[in-house]
Amino acid sequence: MAFLRCCATRFLCFSIKRIKSVGPPKSALLERTRSLVSNLLATETDGALMLRTRELCKHCMEYPEACSIEFQDAVFKKLKLSLRRSSDHIFKEHIQQFLMLMGDVGAPRGAGVRILSIDGGGTKGMLGLDMLQALENALHGPKVVEVFDLITGVSTGAIIGTLLAAKRLSVEKCKEVYIAISRELFSQGKFSGMSGLLLSHAYYNTEKWKGLLKNVIGEETLLEICGRWPSPKLSIVSCTVNTPTLQPYIFRTYGHPIKSCSHYRGGCNHKVWEALQASAAAPGYFQEVPLGALLHQDGGVLTNNPTALAVHEARMLWPNERIQCVVSIGNGRAISKVEPAVEKLSTRLQEKILRIIDSATDTELVDLCMRDVLPKGSYMRFNPYTSYTYALDEIDPKKLRQMGQDAQLYVSKNQAKFEAAAKALLAGPTLKQRLSRNFSDLIILYGNSFD
Repeated sequence: MAFLRCCATRFLCFSIKRIKSVGPPKSALLERTRSLVSNLLATETDGALMLRTRELCKHCMEYPEACSIEFQDAVFKKLKLSLRRSSDHIFKEHIQQFLMLMGDVGAPRGAGVRILSIDGGGTKGMLGLDMLQALENALHGPKVVEVFDLITGVSTGAIIGTLLAAKRLSVEKCKEVYIAISRELFSQGKFSGMSGLLLSHAYYNTEKWKGLLKNVIGEETLLEICGRWPSPKLSIVSCTVNTPTLQPYIFRTYGHPIKSCSHYRGGCNHKVWEALQASAAAPGYFQEVPLGALLHQDGGVLTNNPTALAVHEARMLWPNERIQCVVSIGNGRAISKVEPAVEKLSTRLQEKILRIIDSATDTELVDLCMRDVLPKGSYMRFNPYTSYTYALDEIDPKKLRQMGQDAQLYVSKNQAKFEAAAKALLAGPTLKQRLSRNFSDLIILYGNSFD
């Protein structure tokens, strides 16, 4: 059996390498890139520039290895000057898409980078939404989406993050949409659920789930969103299961700068609803999601608290900026006993399996690490205690009401903490920071003409 597993793993690695190796030779890619760049730099009208930019954008998405730093400065200068000059919104969207793909995401809007991380947890996302509502109330005016530079979510957290960042909904409107989706999706008979579980390893109807996502999110790609809404950046975390080991995969509305190299595989060439379906494909609840050569499952299987991934992504995008504030939103935790049960010196197989699953989806170890690693006062986590261990597909009205009461009790006890988070998020850049950031933009636009 071990030999067969070894052979299967080797075959899978070989297949993935073979898939990666298919494509034109490097010299041909370089020649094609130079041709596209030359055509772009030679254009004089906005219409032609938009067309050439789209061609180069498509080329760089298909062949990331073709993106070279040698053409970056000249292209960035031309596109940024065009952005300043033009008032055409469609033109600006397409130019912004390419700049984002190349990792030119602009400076943070605050004194540093402000990050929002949202855990997974199924319908327990209602607890997370109540935390965000309390934070938005503490901001006294601005929406939550307006005070963050990067939003990262996994599973239900990815759905909430997308409703905030891509659809620009208020937290209150997010709650309405979220409740409607949950009731529509999880109101299913046990017979059809068990049939689906036996036939396709999915209790809930995957096609119905896809239809709901398309209806709410639309058919936009991640790249199209980044052109329309340059900020905040959005990252959606899934888990790939047909790789030799389980790995996080990050769907992004941005690319990384050419000099940066993320630890995590990812991309921005999928539709938003596809990314959400992949991120929320909880084993046993929904079918796994094939996208290209990879098979995706719920990101919470591996990374149920994506705060560490969010900080890593922020470091890639803004390497020279400090972390101003990290807000981590949990979706509730039941009070558990700390002391071991002395009378139980062994556990049943079912208990062993459940504890392994619980350990894999644990969110608090990441929380402890972030408290140690991030500067004092820059990290805050909101994760209420709950009266019950709520199910991922909980829609019982009584339980949902209790969930709301659990959230409000936590908010009332931690009001000062929400106010402190709001104060940290609203801190603007210093005069020195503004001058430095503006000067950096001018250097890109006008080169060495200041010398």
